[in-house]
Amino acid sequence: MKKEEARRWLRERLKTQERLTMGAMAAMFAIGGFAWMMELGMAWLIIRAGFFSSWIFSFLIAAGILGALQYVVLLRMPRSLADRKVSNDSGDEVDFVTAQPLSAVWMYGLGSLETDQSWQERLLGILCLPQRMISAGLFTKKRLEEVRKINVDACASVLRHLHKEAERVEVADLAEELDLADPRQTIRETTLIDGVVVLTRRTPGLSLANRLIDDINDWLQKAHAAND
Repeated sequence: MKKEEARRWLRERLKTQERLTMGAMAAMFAIGGFAWMMELGMAWLIIRAGFFSSWIFSFLIAAGILGALQYVVLLRMPRSLADRKVSNDSGDEVDFVTAQPLSAVWMYGLGSLETDQSWQERLLGILCLPQRMISAGLFTKKRLEEVRKINVDACASVLRHLHKEAERVEVADLAEELDLADPRQTIRETTLIDGVVVLTRRTPGLSLANRLIDDINDWLQKAHAAND
């Protein structure tokens, strides 16, 4: 794959990823908004039936409680979806950071799938689902802006190298061999691209998922056929 071909493919790929990310964001907001309103209605009925007869006062209390819960979830979200730090061989210095995939954002929004939780933890997880989905939607909105700002030339060079090697390539080797102007930023932006796999066993490395390799090969085949 030539340099210009890699850039053209990546531009088209990012347009597709933008549409998919927008769809995911809309779905998160829709699910979260519907669940938020359902939870608000239930909380309002419980507070009105058990504590206050005034429907306005009970509604304001229910909205205040859920609003405070939403605020707490938003404050805690960065810890769950923060960039992952990868270190060098000695492990005593952080060299690069990689972004969490969109699948991790969905898992955060839907809650933990662990089976060893207590019933209290499961109940709390269910009650916080609306707030987590809204928070996940806001995170995805920020991710969409980051995808739109990806440096196509720099990331295309990384993807071209990964496609050429067709195997795991250490992050440090990528930065050195490609002579990247800003290795930390380029590696992070590359991990924003759907289908780029981050491997952390031993030393950190990157590779391409099979579906991404197939997409590149199909695009190259069509592009070469169109030029013949």
